Formats: sequence, C-alpha cells, structure tokens
Amino acid sequence: MADLVSLRACIADILAAQSAATGVAGAVIGVAVGGDQFTLAHGTANLNTGQEFTTDTGWLLGSVTKVLTTTALLRLVEAGAVDLDAPVHRYLPEFTLAEAGTAEAITVRMLLNHTNGIDADDLMPAAVRGRDATRSYVARLPAFGCLFEPGTGLHYSNPGFVLAARIIEKQTGLPYERAIQAELFDPCGMRDATAVQTQAFLRPTAIGALASDDPGSLRATSLFTLPESAAGAGATPIVTVADMLAFGRMHLAGGVAPSGRRVLSQELAAAMLTPTFDLGLPSAPPIGLGWWLDPIAGTTAAWHGGGSPGGASSFCIVPEHDAVIVTFVSGPNALLNDTLHTTVIEHLTGRQASALFTGGQTATDPAIAGEYAAFHVDKNIEVRDGKLLVRTAVPFYDEELERILDAYGMPRSSTVTYVPAAPGLFVPEGADTRTTTGFYGRLSLLADLPAAHGRPRGIHTGLRFIPKVSRSTAEHADGRS
Repeated sequence: MADLVSLRACIADILAAQSAATGVAGAVIGVAVGGDQFTLAHGTANLNTGQEFTTDTGWLLGSVTKVLTTTALLRLVEAGAVDLDAPVHRYLPEFTLAEAGTAEAITVRMLLNHTNGIDADDLMPAAVRGRDATRSYVARLPAFGCLFEPGTGLHYSNPGFVLAARIIEKQTGLPYERAIQAELFDPCGMRDATAVQTQAFLRPTAIGALASDDPGSLRATSLFTLPESAAGAGATPIVTVADMLAFGRMHLAGGVAPSGRRVLSQELAAAMLTPTFDLGLPSAPPIGLGWWLDPIAGTTAAWHGGGSPGGASSFCIVPEHDAVIVTFVSGPNALLNDTLHTTVIEHLTGRQASALFTGGQTATDPAIAGEYAAFHVDKNIEVRDGKLLVRTAVPFYDEELERILDAYGMPRSSTVTYVPAAPGLFVPEGADTRTTTGFYGRLSLLADLPAAHGRPRGIHTGLRFIPKVSRSTAEHADGRS
C-alpha cells in the first residue's frame, strides 16, 4: 500500500508554494488509493468575496464532464435503449451537417471517442436556456462540416458530447441536468454534484481567476459557467472532491459505486478503458470511450482534463494502482494540475515520468509551411532554420461567441516558435521537457500529420486536428498536394 502520509506532506508543500505570483488563486486535490484517501485545499476560492478554498468547496468541472456523459450514455446502452455502433441519426433524425450524407455516417461510438470530425469546436449558443438548450445547439450544426471522413481521424469534439447529451435527453425524456442527476449522480453517490448553476448559491463554490494587468496579481473571471447548450460537453456541472472520488472508485470497481450499488456493467466499464483509436502520436494518447489513455511513469492513467472560465480541472484513475486523483486550479497556471498528478503517480509507481519522444537532431520538412484552418482558428506556419514560427489567430464569428471567449480568457492571437523534438514532432522553444511528461503539458506538442485515407494533411496539437488549406513553396515546387 502506498505511503499516503508522506505523499500528503509532499503535496501540501507544493500547494503552500502557490500564490497569485505563480498564477494560482486557489486549488484543491483529492487522492484515493485502495481504501485510503486524503484531500487538501489551498488559497482563495473567490477573489470577489475572499472565500477560502476548502476541501468541500465545489467547482466547475469543465470537460471532465465528458467522462460522466459517456458513463450516463453507456447506462442506456446497457439497458438496450442505445446501440454504440448505430448511426446517431437513429436517435436524432434532426441531426444534419453541411455536407450531404456526412451526419448519417457518424455513429454513437464516434461521439464518445472524438472520431466524428465535426468542425464546430468552439460553438456555444447562449440564447436558449433550460430544457431546450441542448436542442438549440444541435439546431445550429447544419451550418458546419467535418474535418475528415467520420472514423478516420481524431479531433477533440465538444459537439460530439452535446449530441451524446441530446441522445440521453431523448431516451430519458429529461433535460440533461435532470438526466445526469438520475442516471449518474444519484446512483454513484455524488451527493453534491449538480448540473444546475443556481445550486452553486446553496454551498461554497469556487470561481475562476485570470491574469490581471498588474504583474503578479489575478482578477476574478466575469463568467461563471459556459452556455447551457454545451452542458453535456462540460459547460455547467459543478462537483466537489468527494463527488469525483466516488465516481472514480466506481470505475475502479468495475462499475460498482462505493455504496455497493451497480452503476455500470463490468463489461462496459472495461470498454471505456479499452483503446478504440490511436494516432500513434506523443501529443495525442489513445482514446477509449470518454477516457484518454495516457502512458505515464510506467503505468497507464485513464484521464480527462477540463477547462472553465479562469480554471482547469484534471481527473484520472490509475487502475494498476487502484488510485483516483482529482484536482482543480483557479488561475492561469493549469500546469499545476500536472505537477500534482505527476507527483502522485510517480509516488505510486516509484518511477519518474519521462517524455514520450527521444529528442535529438531531426530535419524539418519544409512542406509543413503554409496555412491551416478549422472553425474559429487560423494558423500560419513558417519554417526558419528548421524551426516553426506558428502564428495563431481567432477570427471573428459573432458577438455572442466573442463575448464568451473574452470572458473565458482566450487570446485573440499568439505567436509561438517550435523546435523539432522528433521526426514530425515539435515542442515550444524554451519549454522545459519535463512539462511535456504531464497530461496538459503534452497538449503543447505539435505534430505534422500526413494525409491518409479519408483525412487531409494537417497538424495535430491540443488534441485538435487542423487541416492544411494552402500549399507551401516546397509543395508547389515538386507538385505535391
């Protein structure tokens, strides 16, 4: 059994070193190994009120919700109401996309493993709230297309999980916030979890924090949650450490909650942990159903992260060591989540986390230069002395989305220089290689992804695929497409 006393002391020292100067307003962690556990909190949960962060403070879960949505949908699969390999159209005949026949090719499984390719990453309709919010999101999808033929690529999919939530709504007859309560929170013993934003007023709840104009200080976000239309992808659920430890223990027990109640069949719990698609890139781990299956420190962690306005969550289970780890950080220092998780996993395995690439000198293909574009992101790549100069712009879409993303803290533009790390793989110049060993840190890697059946050439970074839309000078010279 792991020595949790010394581990707790180590984690406490890490948290004690955090402040506004390190980009942290407050943070919380929960660790459970076998029948033992500990929780710790640090700092301020709400910069507006000065509320202290405690271990029972709730926070916005963000995209970690995708694992919860997957679990709830699989309960309907177990009941025979949904078939994973059936087309989404069977359950949502109103679902269409810009290209004829594309929506019909997307299966339920492709929603849960990010292989549907729907090009609507930042879509967040805000006008409709309540029972029809998810429906309003689906109604916007006919204006959007796919980045690749469904099932042939991997692209992080918020719309996929909104569609999954809509299937749950249609099959249960309940709006998402009530369906997730009945199908997951209650049977799993997640006593304080809710997808109803107003419930935050009834208990201590954290809000996010952003960098301020005054160096070394932070300011509270002006946006608490994202629009309700994206609830199934992570916009609204609020949890505590105890809720997520209960959820993680249920998965480690093969679908049986700590109370002894079976929430999910052992077969389907195992299916979530079984790889369904793998690009073979260090920057994009294999995907099961809902879970990203990350190799780290000699073991595999089933993981998901979650961004929220001014905050970031990280959640994993480590089946080999019967462990659950959950963290939330309020402030721009999302990588503190990695530090906390990696410290725990290294303690469990007795091994140090290492980069998943060998490094060393490698040539850069000049054909990577050019323009890349997907919904709400444009990238221009230049090759200079073997390095990549990557300029990113977030084009205007509409006033509603601009307002949301401004409050979220998303920059309108950025320029990053990347250096080769391995053939076709690049890391930000000056980055500490150690940061790329963690879950969030790996998302900073950029991979040159060649064209394949059903998928054009593009780059892969931040779990997103961005196709190339213009030819480089090198490609024009030799006639490549």
